[in-house]
Amino acid sequence: MATSRRQAAHDSGEDIWDRVVEAGDAGLPREEAMGRNTPAQFERGKAWIRDHQCANKKTGFVLVHSHYAATNNVDMNKLYATIRLHSLYKSVERVYKCALANLPPDAKGDLSIMVLLKTCDDIFAAMKFLEEAGFSAQAAGEAAQGKLKASTASAKGRKTSGSAGQR
Repeated sequence: MATSRRQAAHDSGEDIWDRVVEAGDAGLPREEAMGRNTPAQFERGKAWIRDHQCANKKTGFVLVHSHYAATNNVDMNKLYATIRLHSLYKSVERVYKCALANLPPDAKGDLSIMVLLKTCDDIFAAMKFLEEAGFSAQAAGEAAQGKLKASTASAKGRKTSGSAGQR
């Protein structure tokens, strides 16, 4: 069985980044963003982009409406962030329910457990604050979707003028 040499995350990341940047704010679906990378290379490349390239290029890398985009578009970045934060919130909620909520009362006196419970409470409070302020994933998504759809037609016109289309 032939084996191939592992591709560095940097190489995969640069390949993905270049392709996604060229697409502009319209972004690329997963298959197109992946290019010739394997699924594992794609995941490592995305991690490298988020860990290094975004800071280096001072540009966000987001997944919005099933398209990857390298952008500083406020609405797209807000939508991505709220969706990801909501996902993290749900993960913390599951960790709390399955590992901490049902501990016996004497375990809650353990310093490590107290820290974990406090951390969960802080995350729950932070998300409640965001949602009360109207910064929920749903509200951000509805706002961004309306603005993104409104600007799509003009993006097609810009593509013919030689610049990358923006969504």
